[in-house]
Amino acid sequence: MAIAILKAPELARRIAPLTLGHGAVDFTQGALPVLLPFMHREFGLSYTQDGILFLALTVSSSVTQPLFGRMSDRGSHRWLLPGSILLSGGGLAVAATASSYPMALVAIFFAGLGVAAYHPEASRLASALAGDEQRGTGMSLFSVGGNLGFALGPLLAGLVAATMGLGGGWLLAGPAILGASVLLWRLPASALAPVRAGGVAADRSQDDRRSLNLLLVGLSLRGYVNFGMLAFVPLYEEQVRGRSDGYGALILGLLLLCGAAATLLAGPLADRIGPRRTMVLLSTPVAPLTLLYVLDDSPIGAAAIIIGGALVIGTFSVSIVLSQQYLRSAPALAAGLSIGLSIGIGGAFTVLIGGVADLLGLAVALGTVAAVAVAAVGVLLLLPRDA
Repeated sequence: MAIAILKAPELARRIAPLTLGHGAVDFTQGALPVLLPFMHREFGLSYTQDGILFLALTVSSSVTQPLFGRMSDRGSHRWLLPGSILLSGGGLAVAATASSYPMALVAIFFAGLGVAAYHPEASRLASALAGDEQRGTGMSLFSVGGNLGFALGPLLAGLVAATMGLGGGWLLAGPAILGASVLLWRLPASALAPVRAGGVAADRSQDDRRSLNLLLVGLSLRGYVNFGMLAFVPLYEEQVRGRSDGYGALILGLLLLCGAAATLLAGPLADRIGPRRTMVLLSTPVAPLTLLYVLDDSPIGAAAIIIGGALVIGTFSVSIVLSQQYLRSAPALAAGLSIGLSIGIGGAFTVLIGGVADLLGLAVALGTVAAVAVAAVGVLLLLPRDA
């Protein structure tokens, strides 16, 4: 399956500007979890307040995505892609150097709006550039940029914060400047054509709203699992197991890097055996791997959470393909719903996970992540079988 990626150099070249932009915008989301322990100490926060910081990013970066998606389906907005990247990176830099908790909260919220604006339009363009036969592969090539951005976020943010403190956070705007510049110079104008001309009614005859709604429920549960890992694994290592900030950042970075590899495998696999079957196959081992991590304080446990988290990330590109399959009349809106709204609903549960951690401990909180992973697989099994 990895060979399928290597056989598509032209597709990779066409999608490359979108992939790089995706990496730059998702760098913001990857960096925040590693900054949480530093903010936790700097502002004297509770675990619930940690969750609220994460909530500010996940809600603002997700709830508004369907609105940006609808706008993208109806017209071309070349400014939207570079502008959204700059907003996300600038918001992260301001949050890292903020002088107070409220200021950091507001900056993170605006960074999330930048993330929300980028994903639907870029996903629509990547899908159009890939075509029907290579849609899974094309979406993997696009999504791997986001995975790598997520992976580099904790590694670079952890390095900056550990060596320079939060005051060095202005450096975190660098990837956004690079990504926005490449999109302005390299993305061809021909790639920006809207799905339909203004005033033309959408053909909804092939839409499957019931399956889309069911998929969104499953993706919301996946959001609980994904953001529960991202937000609380570093804190679990530091607060419960007594390890350094750098150790938690290392686990998170390896998880996200392995997630990028899983993404490259998932797209071609979906083209071969079907997206629904691929989603179920990757999601099933997540719950036992999460429990193994909580119970086993050894390299085996660390490897388990890295693999489990990577499998979750591997489903992201496939879920976009499925959502666009169920909502053919509005591919950008479908992407906004699958990687935006549904994930935001799941991400909002970080506050609940933080509350459980405050009351019962981080081990129990991560145990709920495993339970929700089981429920997510159950929902995915209710989706129509691949044709």
